[in-house]
Amino acid sequence: MPKKPFITLTPKKNKNPGGISEKVINIIETYTMIARKKYPSVKSLAEHFNVSERTVHRYLEIIKMIDVVDYDREKKGYFFPYGDRTKKTPLTENELIILLTAGEAISHLGKPFREEFGRVLDKITYADKKKSTLPIIFKIPDACDSERMSHYITTITSSIEDKRSIDITYLSRGKKEPVKRTVDPYGLIFHNGLWMLIGFCHLRKHIRVFALDRIKDLHERSLYFTPREGFDLKSYLTKSWGIMDGEEITVKLRVKSQIADLILRKKWHPSEVRTSLPDGSLELTYTVLGKIEIKQWIYSWLPHMEVVEPESLREEIKKELKESLDCYD
Repeated sequence: MPKKPFITLTPKKNKNPGGISEKVINIIETYTMIARKKYPSVKSLAEHFNVSERTVHRYLEIIKMIDVVDYDREKKGYFFPYGDRTKKTPLTENELIILLTAGEAISHLGKPFREEFGRVLDKITYADKKKSTLPIIFKIPDACDSERMSHYITTITSSIEDKRSIDITYLSRGKKEPVKRTVDPYGLIFHNGLWMLIGFCHLRKHIRVFALDRIKDLHERSLYFTPREGFDLKSYLTKSWGIMDGEEITVKLRVKSQIADLILRKKWHPSEVRTSLPDGSLELTYTVLGKIEIKQWIYSWLPHMEVVEPESLREEIKKELKESLDCYD
């Protein structure tokens, strides 16, 4: 008995709709079969359409003018190597610019995000546009990138979605030995080139920040958790200067006129209160959780920024600056 074609299709109608030629209908049907990943071969198409294999080759040549077609030797049929174009939407120039700009930002987040963005982009637009570039650069540090880091991010994001606790072995800064902890993960933060996990630490009974590069081991648990009542990740982050928390502190600063215009270019913290003084200088007041990160920011503007209040922070900075000067003596 003759071998049946491996593709099962509905019988062809005797009449062509709307007077469209049989050749056009055959080409459209061939394109659809390839797009639906049926992997048709020249022989199966010839038998289905009851035409010669030479005619099928002509169909494929026409389709190749529309999109790239490749042959899968294992499945012994044709496919679109760049995905099904029948599901893709043409993009306007502005839409493409937005996507490419987003891609430039995402490229700093690490391999899993770059690859996933590429897959998403390939689903919605044409492959050649994916290679386009824009003169837009995000000057931010690249994420620490490794297979271990990719595993951590994948596991943590899955645990956040499922509200499942994780076990980590964590080496705190300044400690010699790592400590095992159970953490309820609330969110991931990309900050200054580092990925940070924010979650409730069962060991410390408090919400803590963990740097992923200091995690030595990580496993998902079967233990489910309920987030602390009233906790909101965005609100939590607005209270600290960056991502590190601590005791609440109100800091009053005096900014010299030499850099006043630079400071006035943007609002540095949601709590900021600014006052312009007659001599061109500024007075700034911030209320934040923790002083480490705001202190680092103050140092970045020296010698044109001075701590006015609180006195304890003023004395602390004075001591540290003296120690720094001693290094140059």
